[in-house]
Amino acid sequence: MAPYLHNGSVPSLSDLLLPPDQRPKTFYVGNWEFNPAIVGYETASQTPFLFDTSVPGNSNAGHAYGTDLTNEDRKALIEYLKTL
Repeated sequence: MAPYLHNGSVPSLSDLLLPPDQRPKTFYVGNWEFNPAIVGYETASQTPFLFDTSVPGNSNAGHAYGTDLTNEDRKALIEYLKTL
């Protein structure tokens, strides 16, 4: 369940499948409204806590395996994973 990686630095499965340099650098956490399209919680609404990946220990770099998928393949993989 979102957020992903050991430190919660990637807000959605959709973002996790992007190359690390394209993942959100900041996002709000604390909203429990689940967005099934991205397989993660809504992060746009301003909740009390802004997660900033530039803070030491909050990096969202690494785990780049599978991030070279096309947008179409990425969406298809997410839809497949939802069935498991």
